[in-house]
Amino acid sequence: MLCFASGHGIKGMAHRARPTPEGDPLFVFDRILRVLLTVLLIAGLFMTAQNAYFLRLAKSEYGLFCTLLSVAVLLTRLRHTLQDLAILLLSAVALLVIASRPDHFRAGVPLILSIIGLASLAVLGVRLFWCRDASRPMLFWGFAASFALVSSGWVLPELLAWGARANPKSFDLYLLSFDASLRFQPSFALGAAFLRWPLFGKLSTAFYMGILCLCTLVFADHLQRNVKKAVAIFSAFFCSSFIGLLFFNLFPARGPFYLFQADFPGRPLPLDVIRHLHLEPLNVPGYANAMPSLHMSWALLGFWYSRNSPLWVRLVASAFLAFTIFSTLGTGEHYLADLVVALPFALMMYALCASSAGWTSVWRIRSVVFGAAATILWMTLLRFQTGYFWVTPLTPWALIVATIAATLFLEKRLAESMQAGEASFGDAGRNPEPEAAPVAALASEVPRVQG
Repeated sequence: MLCFASGHGIKGMAHRARPTPEGDPLFVFDRILRVLLTVLLIAGLFMTAQNAYFLRLAKSEYGLFCTLLSVAVLLTRLRHTLQDLAILLLSAVALLVIASRPDHFRAGVPLILSIIGLASLAVLGVRLFWCRDASRPMLFWGFAASFALVSSGWVLPELLAWGARANPKSFDLYLLSFDASLRFQPSFALGAAFLRWPLFGKLSTAFYMGILCLCTLVFADHLQRNVKKAVAIFSAFFCSSFIGLLFFNLFPARGPFYLFQADFPGRPLPLDVIRHLHLEPLNVPGYANAMPSLHMSWALLGFWYSRNSPLWVRLVASAFLAFTIFSTLGTGEHYLADLVVALPFALMMYALCASSAGWTSVWRIRSVVFGAAATILWMTLLRFQTGYFWVTPLTPWALIVATIAATLFLEKRLAESMQAGEASFGDAGRNPEPEAAPVAALASEVPRVQG
């Protein structure tokens, strides 16, 4: 029987180490099932490549094609042999031929990236369906994560559109007032820097758009070493999107680019004018997805999870964190307040998914409580007590520093608790090292179950 996972959550059906005779019904059924799943997957992806709704999203929604590109990053991290890369290239060409037919859409960079992602999903799926060795759990969770990401890329735009219709009023003026209470406006300052140095702006924007590539890179790096921990990491990235949607509707905001439009970043309001503004909700175009910044949350999670990764992965995560700060502000997508609130929000998600620490860990409980409480407290202060930030510039700066310090302190203690929890279980959850099996074991029919 075809099996997709190991003891890490889904128990696979055992198969024989040696191919069974072709007359064996189980052997025949196993082959038929593998062929059927392969055909269904490939047919589904070919139908997707011809779907007009998908093609419109692929060309207009950067979130979708960047999500699909992150699947390609995951595949190349898990399987980077020449054979897999050649299959990926051929699959992408075949899908692109279908997607760019004259009666559909002409090929462009977003569509090409989307097609590469679809082809990567196909390669992962086919490799999983025909896998018979110890890499099966890794391939299963890689495929499952990829499928979940692609599915969310279709769903999230609709949920954001619903949120914009449900909350047409935006609290942007309150966030603008907080940023100005710092005695300068970070978004306008970085936006002006992007105009002054276009290459800096383009590079930062590329990191902003590709943030999910960091998520899949860190996830794939851990997936090769510890499946259980990798699943927890993906859960933090994935669930933060939907929990973030709840906070978007609690504090709907768009960003300074949508508030000022053509006047951003060249014509900021004077600080004295902002200080005396009558703060009220306004009708602002765009999705209400600013508070808290999910891009900043993902960058923080990627940076924290890369702590024990190879040096080059840590450097990539550090670059994503730095350029995400620049891009979220410089593009006008966020206020500085959005990034500050992202710290306790990311800590909350980090702690909720810290399964290796266990709920007996006092640092896990403290991190969850502080993360949730600080996120809600910040939103409450920004909505109802904005005037206190203008009493002295020390007030907002002190709150920012305190939030950063408390978040980093709790994250460090929680990381230590997680490492202690992993050590207490020894090698449980770690992927087995390949080793030569004795001839007797190869001939046996004992089920080989991982974990």
